[in-house]
Amino acid sequence: MVVNTVKPKTINHRKLLKQIYEIKEGAATIETLPERCYVSQGMHTSFYMEWNGHPEPKDDKWIAFKVVNQIKQITKTEMDYRFKLMPHEMVWLHQEDDEKWLVERMMYVPDFITEDIYTRALEKVKKNLGVHELPAINLRREPSTLAALKLHVGHYRDTKESLVVLDQELKQQGYQMILPHREIYLNPAMDCYPAHNSKTVICVYIEKA
Repeated sequence: MVVNTVKPKTINHRKLLKQIYEIKEGAATIETLPERCYVSQGMHTSFYMEWNGHPEPKDDKWIAFKVVNQIKQITKTEMDYRFKLMPHEMVWLHQEDDEKWLVERMMYVPDFITEDIYTRALEKVKKNLGVHELPAINLRREPSTLAALKLHVGHYRDTKESLVVLDQELKQQGYQMILPHREIYLNPAMDCYPAHNSKTVICVYIEKA
């Protein structure tokens, strides 16, 4: 009997979406982004910003990643489709009067994920946590959009400085930003990475000025 020793291939969507997740340091790039699919969680929270990971919510629990893990398990066991977990992303909507932020925190998932797969993953997380309800989590599909992207190297607290530079670069090219902007935290949420080496992709939708 011949034994199959070939290791199953694990899909790395960072490499399939290099224009987003593998951009280089320097001037901003302008891209028409393809349609994308995310598991997203709305949060109203302040953030702990004094460590070298990425922004850590103080008031809300980040649960959406557990749903992504269950989706990953479903695609592996039922479809033989293995994929690497993607970076955490955050859309900074606005700051409230109580100084807490309204944000959408999310993770990219393969675009073939259906509402059925998502719902099953959601129910599994509820069961595992022993709860009847979860925070405001949803399967979010974003259409193809014109966007500008810039790599910020350094502590994520200072991304606003790169956002200002990005705005200036876009104005010089005849574009304007459509806020809010998105930050994609390429480093894991761990405190062992030197802050000055951390990499964050700043992404903002744009239009002709």
